[in-house]
This record gives sequence, C-alpha cells and structure tokens, in this order.
Amino acid sequence: MTGTALQYPLVCFDLDGTLVDDTIYIWKSLHERFTTDMDARNRAAENYFAGRISYKEWFEHDLVLLKAAGADRLSILQMLDGMRVMNGAAETLKTLRARGHRIGVISGSIDIVVFHLFPFFTFDHLLINAVHFDGEGQLCGGIHTPYDLEGKADGLLELCRRENISVSQSIFVGDNENDVWIAKTAGFSIAFNCKSEKLAATADVTIREKDLRLILPFVC
Repeated sequence: MTGTALQYPLVCFDLDGTLVDDTIYIWKSLHERFTTDMDARNRAAENYFAGRISYKEWFEHDLVLLKAAGADRLSILQMLDGMRVMNGAAETLKTLRARGHRIGVISGSIDIVVFHLFPFFTFDHLLINAVHFDGEGQLCGGIHTPYDLEGKADGLLELCRRENISVSQSIFVGDNENDVWIAKTAGFSIAFNCKSEKLAATADVTIREKDLRLILPFVC
C-alpha cells in the first residue's frame, strides 16, 4: 500500500495492555513488584482524582515511593524481562510501517518500557512519561506527560497537528477506561483486549482476543 493515499495515515496506540501484555497498568505492576507504601500510593491517587494535586505531583510522588522501596534501573529492567510484547505486535507494527502509516504511542506508562521491549521498532511519535536514572542507575526524577487520562485526546490532536492531518484521519487503539476520551476524538477507534465496557461502547470496533494482527483489516 506504500504510495497509496491512506484513509488513516496516523495510527496511535496505548501501551500497557495494548502493545504490552502481562500488565494492565505499569505503575500498578511497579508498585506491586516493589511493595511500596500502599496507603501512601492510594492517598496520592485519591488526591489526584479529587483535584487536590496535579498529575505532575502524582507522578513525582510515585517515583519517590518507588525509589524508597528500592526500585532502580536494573531491578525495573528485570521486572520488564518478565513481560512480553502483545501477541502479533511486532508483525502488526512492521506491516503498518510498510503500508506507509505513521505510528505513535500515547500512554501514561513510562518510556523505559518502550525502549526495553521494542528495541526492534522506532515509533514516529512517543507521548509518554519519562523516568531518569543517574550514572549508578538510581532513580533521579523524570518528566511527566501532559497526555494521560483525558489529556490523551489532546495528545492525539497534537500529533495530528504535527502530521498536518485532520483528526478524522487518525486511528487509536487502546484497552481500558482511560482510553475513552481519546477513542471519542479519533477518526476511528479500536478497543483491543478490551477491559472496559465504557470503552467498548465508545469504540468503533471491539477486539477482545489477544492478537494485535486482528486490527489490521480495519486500518487502511
């Protein structure tokens, strides 16, 4: 299809549970792996959703909890070694690239997940939280994404602006409740490995099987 005008030149994916198997939310997996202070974590989440703290503050609070529990670059990578890319993800990404689609990730996950699990693929756009490590591999901060939860829709609009296309020419593929806003915004949306009935009701197509290649007939 290279050289043919594409109906949806931009295809964007959620990460956790969509491109990556074995996790629903990477933050939940991290906190469980390092047994962080659960009460402190839950209070921060409650404060964010109640509007008492910003997403940036929530992000930074989670990093403090993880660092205090002993999380560092090596131990995080060891955790990621126990996860897999979604069945069919490599073939799907390479097929979309060969067809001429631009491919992005819009996610509240963290960049080390992409770099570690997808060394075989370079995404055109990556809107995601970044975590930083010092020379000894210790957590030393990061940069939060403004494009998580309801902000995912803004992220899609930003990528469409960069690509100089209408949002109606974009596809989004996601799996959970935090993908509802962006699914409503995209020109076409696919609820893949779907865990949210609200997302299933919003998306144009719902695929519950764990084989990402099943999206290919809908992406043109």
